[in-house]
Amino acid sequence: MEEKKFATVILTRKDHLGIVTMNRPEKLNALSPELIEDLVKALHEVARDAAIRAVIITGAGRSFSAGGDVQKDILPLRDKSPTEFNTYMEQAVVMYKLLIEMEKPVIAAINGYVVGAGLDFAMACDIRIAAEDAKLGEFFVKMCLTPEIGIYLMPRLIGLGKAKLLSFTGDLIDAREAERIGLVDMVVPPDKLMSSAEDLGKRLAEGPKAIGLIKRGFNESLRMTIDSALDYVSRIQYQLVHTEDHKEAVASWLEKRPPVFKGR
Repeated sequence: MEEKKFATVILTRKDHLGIVTMNRPEKLNALSPELIEDLVKALHEVARDAAIRAVIITGAGRSFSAGGDVQKDILPLRDKSPTEFNTYMEQAVVMYKLLIEMEKPVIAAINGYVVGAGLDFAMACDIRIAAEDAKLGEFFVKMCLTPEIGIYLMPRLIGLGKAKLLSFTGDLIDAREAERIGLVDMVVPPDKLMSSAEDLGKRLAEGPKAIGLIKRGFNESLRMTIDSALDYVSRIQYQLVHTEDHKEAVASWLEKRPPVFKGR
C-alpha cells in the first residue's frame, strides 16, 4: 500500500485500487477551492496511472462532504469579476469531468452528510454506496444558488419530478430513501462502508477492459440517437474482440476456469 498526501486530500494506492480521501474533517470536508484543486490533482493521477483500475472516493471523519465552504467558497463569490468567477467555476468543471470521463469505475463511499456540491460530486461518480446513517440533500437553494453538475445528473438518476422536489426544497433524505429513489445504489452498515466499497472496487479492478468502454458508452448514450448508439457499439465491440482480455475471457470459458484479466 502506498500513500500520497496533498494539503487536503490523501491518495492511497492499494493493489489496483486508487482511494481518494477528502481530508478536511474539521470542516466536514466542505469543498473549498483548495480541496477542489487537490481533488483535481489526485484525480489526474489516478486517471493516468495504468496500475489503478478502479477508484474509491470518500471523506475523512464524520462526513463525505458538507458541500461548498461558506467562508472560503460561497461568501467570496459576489466579489469576483466575471473572469475570476469563470476561472473558479472551471476548476469545479474539471473535477466533475475527470470523474465522469476517466475510463475507470469510480465508487463514492458516502458517510455522514453529503449535501450541495458534495452531493453533486457523489452523483458524478459511477456507483454510490452509502452508510445507513448517511444524510443526503441538494442544498444549493438554501444559499439561493443552483445545483452544478446535479442539474444534469440528478434528473437522469431519479427522474425530473424527484430532482425538482429535492432541489426546490433542499430537504435532507436518509440513505434508505436515497436508495429507494435511485440516488444511491447500495446501503450498508456504517462499519462496513469502506470494506464494502473496497470489495466492489477490487472486483471491478479485476474485471476486463470492457468496463471502461461500457462506462464511456453509457455516458455518451445520454447524448446519442438510437442509430449513433448502435454505431458506437459496433465500433467499440470491434476494438474489444481484439483485446487480450477478450481472448482471456474466451479461453477461460472454454477451459472452465476463472479468468485473469489485465485491463488490456
